[in-house]
Order: sequence, then structure tokens, then C-alpha cells
Amino acid sequence: MSRWLLALALAAACGGGPKVKEIMPPRPVDTPDGAHKAAVEQHVRGFVDDEVVGPIVIALYDAGKREIYGFGTPRPDAASLFELGAATKAYTGLLLADAVQRREVELDTAMAELLPPGVTAPARDKVAITLRMLALHSSGLPRVPPSLPGNSPDPWAKYDEEALYRDLVATQLETTPGTQVSYSNYGYGVLGFLLGKRAGIGFAKALATRVLVPLELTDTHLALAGAPPVGKLVKGTTDDLAPAPAWTWAALAGAGGLVSSARDQLHFIEVELDAANGSKGPLRAPMRLTQETQLEETQPQNEGLGWQIDSAGRFWSNGGTAGFRSFVAFDTKTKRGVVILCATATSLVDGLGREMFDILDGTAKPPPKRPTPEQLAAYAGSYDLTGTRLSITVKGKRLYLEGPGEPPHRMAAVSERQFWIEALQSLAVFQHDKDNKVVGIVFQVGTNQLAAARLPG
Repeated sequence: MSRWLLALALAAACGGGPKVKEIMPPRPVDTPDGAHKAAVEQHVRGFVDDEVVGPIVIALYDAGKREIYGFGTPRPDAASLFELGAATKAYTGLLLADAVQRREVELDTAMAELLPPGVTAPARDKVAITLRMLALHSSGLPRVPPSLPGNSPDPWAKYDEEALYRDLVATQLETTPGTQVSYSNYGYGVLGFLLGKRAGIGFAKALATRVLVPLELTDTHLALAGAPPVGKLVKGTTDDLAPAPAWTWAALAGAGGLVSSARDQLHFIEVELDAANGSKGPLRAPMRLTQETQLEETQPQNEGLGWQIDSAGRFWSNGGTAGFRSFVAFDTKTKRGVVILCATATSLVDGLGREMFDILDGTAKPPPKRPTPEQLAAYAGSYDLTGTRLSITVKGKRLYLEGPGEPPHRMAAVSERQFWIEALQSLAVFQHDKDNKVVGIVFQVGTNQLAAARLPG
């Protein structure tokens, strides 16, 4: 890793997550003339026109009213299929809640009880991992399994049951179970796998028969390695809009293997709201269990089973794969929900999700101005970051950051002066003097800042 990239990475490790403040029933059908059409388009159109995102679908739920809008080329619609990535965890959490309701397991069942003879579960300080800990990312398991191939275009496809057993025996926990929350795809994949084993039919069949079919989610399915594709998946892209490989899954599908449509995700939100309202329909009781706040002493924010719960009390889940980003959220108090499915791997989608709630609430501010071609040209040049020379270049509507030993990184416009660098999880803010001349860049990574002065010439 080059020195300048290492500096940004260290800043990221010291701070919190990135914050981009400026962007901050019958089955649903595409309603192109809904009440919020103009506001949605106002907030999304710039991202499409500036080549920040490719095909994207925005779906809104407002106390029974549904709106679904597609943007980009080819234009997606309510039935277009996208990879959900980690938003799959809301479904794995629901499968756990259903297993609890069936009395097959308890939240505090030790994962060791569900493993076959000869396969030991990792432990630390004599504390065993429970299903609750797996669901709350407090198991101590690392983010990904030790033997997961890091350079594979489809990394989860060959991670089978035998690989999982080998890793579980060899894994060293990063923290004592139940003492610290640390996001783990490994943990959630294990959770889904164990639930499938306890059901006796495997995760894929258990999820289909116990969750997807009862909820009539006909567009939603697991993308399993070796299985023929179901439906037509939108083509995913990187944050630079380059083609990205689709992901398929094996033993750890519970961490991120679902493919779905905006139509199905809007229906899922409606059912979640129906459950919160006390309905006795299919899976409503397990859904209410997933919505219960699960608190641990070291937990900085509330969590449900498969859901995060923000400061406004909204339930949300998001996900990213090599070529997709998803955001699914609902508010039980206002009976509103937002779904965003994007065929571009950029976390800017999450900021758009929060903006959509503001639109529903009637509190949305106008979107920030987009940079003009003249402004982009003015940013091009060389900059000094603690002795390392960085270069900013322009190619059409796109801005790129280049440094020693690294490929060019796309800088996606958030506003006239702010650009998001997905690969570095950094917000770059161009600095101007009193004459409006560009004099430098400040890289914001979490709560940390690194400044780079513009070089003459």
C-alpha cells in the first residue's frame, strides 16, 4: 500500500463511519405520476446525469400509498432485479425469529449446539457464541472468514460447508463474545447456515418455504453458485460505472445472497408495518420480535434482529456488492418507508435514502448544486499530501485522484466542492481562497482530516 493511501486508511481506522452531510395490501406498481415525483427526480437526476450512478430505482411508501421511479439507462422499473447484498440480513434475522417462535432454538442457544460432532465453535475467555450474538454482530468473529479468497471476482461462490467447518475450527475471535459490536458477514453467514441445519432442509429452502413464499415475495430469491439464474438481473457496475461481476453464494448466503426487486422490497416494508400494527397475519409475530430493541452494554446504537435502529426510531438495512448498493428502511410511527436499489457500488445511495425520508416528511432541502465543467477543470492539477504528490485529472464528466502506487480513484460529485472517494471511504473538499481560486484539498475520513496543498503549475 502506498504511503498516501496508508495515511488515509489510518485516518479511517481512527475515526467513525463516513458522513456526507449535503446529500443527506395490493402489490406495489410503478406509479410515474405520484405525489413526490418532482422532488425525487430533483434529488436523483444530478447523480445520473453526472455519471455517479447507473440504473437506480427509488420506491416510497407513505401510509398505504406507493411510488416507484426508475432512472438511468436502461431504465429499470418496479420488477427489475438487483443484488441486495447485506440487506439480506433482515431476512436472516426474520428466519431466526421464526425459528424462535417455532421453539427450534432460543436467542441464547449456543452456536456450538448446532454444529456437527467434531466441529468446534470458536470461544474466548470461556464465553460461548450464541445466536443472539451472531445476529447482533457481537460474536467476535472477524468480518470475513480467514480462507475467503480476497482477489476473486465472485468471492463467496466457492465457500462451501467444508470450508466453513475448517475455518470455524481455526478461527481466533477478535473480541470476547458479547462484549463488543463489530460488523461481521462471517457471523451472519454462520447464523443462516446454522438455522438451515436446525430446520433440516438447509438455509436456501428454509428461507424460501418459511419466509419468501408466505410473504408472497415472488421476485426475491438467493443467487446460489451453480444454480441457473432466476429472472433478469440488472447489470451491476463499480463506482466508476465499469462492469462488475455478479456475486453468487454458497454456505454463507445468509450474509448477503438475496436478489430482489423494488416491488418486493416495498411489499416487505408494508408487511413489517402491518406487523408493528399488531396484525396476526403470516410471520407477523416473528417480525415483531425482529423489531424489538436488542441492547448490550457496549452497543452504541439500537439494533433489532437484522435491523439497525437510528436515532429517529427508523428500522434500516443496507448492503453493497461488487456492482450494487441497496437501502431498505421503514418508520413504524409515520408508516413510511424507503427502498433504493442501485446498480452501482457506491455508498452515496445511503445518503439518498435519508433524503427520501425528508421528502416524505416535507422537510427536504433543495439538493446541492452540481459542479460545472469549468469547476471540474479548475480542480485538475497537482497537490502535496505530507510530501506525497497527488494528481487530480478530469475525463469528461468524471474527476479522478491519482497517487504513487495506486490506480486512479473516482471522485464522485456530492456538491460543487465536495467529492466522495468510495475506495478510500473519504470525502474530499476542495479549498478556495478569497478570489475563489483552488488552493488545496481536505480529505475527511470519519472524524479526521488530512490537508493537501495545491502545487504551482
